[in-house]
Amino acid sequence: MHTKQKISILEIILRFFFGFLIPYVLINGIIFFLYIQVPSINIVQPDSKEYEADKVKFSVECFLPITNVKTYFNDTEIAYKKLGDYYIIDASDNGLYKIDVVALNNATDSATGAVETKDAVAPSIDFDNAIITGNVLIFSVYDDQAQINYDNIYATLENGERIYPTYMDKSSGNIQFKIESGEKLVVHVEDIDGNSSEASFSIGE
Repeated sequence: MHTKQKISILEIILRFFFGFLIPYVLINGIIFFLYIQVPSINIVQPDSKEYEADKVKFSVECFLPITNVKTYFNDTEIAYKKLGDYYIIDASDNGLYKIDVVALNNATDSATGAVETKDAVAPSIDFDNAIITGNVLIFSVYDDQAQINYDNIYATLENGERIYPTYMDKSSGNIQFKIESGEKLVVHVEDIDGNSSEASFSIGE
């Protein structure tokens, strides 16, 4: 003889809530939460205005793993490095740097950062105030942004011969060349960022 176990209405309701409804809502809520997750790119703005090799540094925030990161310079894809929580782009030139990221749920985010601190101005050669003493030419060079690369100052004569300064004063920017009357030369000057200037000078007979 079997005894039928009676199930109360309250037990039926509790079983429905805890056995079906709450797990259903919870699981679908988690799925929906993950589905709507969108990565967020945070670009770290440089606080230095010194004229040196700049970098574009950024991080990505997202609850889901990031599956793809691409970086561009003026619409051309370029490389990046991952250091800890940050991504780093070597910004070799002024221009627009773009970042695209894709999360595990295929959600995407894009961001752009402009680099305008790179020195793009060539140094100046002051021949207007040049001094000629005997066969010595003295003039000054200067750069308002980067430093002059004094190791790469030279002049080229008409016959193609390259000559180098006989004296340089880095504090004042004065440069001296020993030349002969009637010679024409083209002076080459660079700054430490690789910007260069050339200027020609003639010595009268």
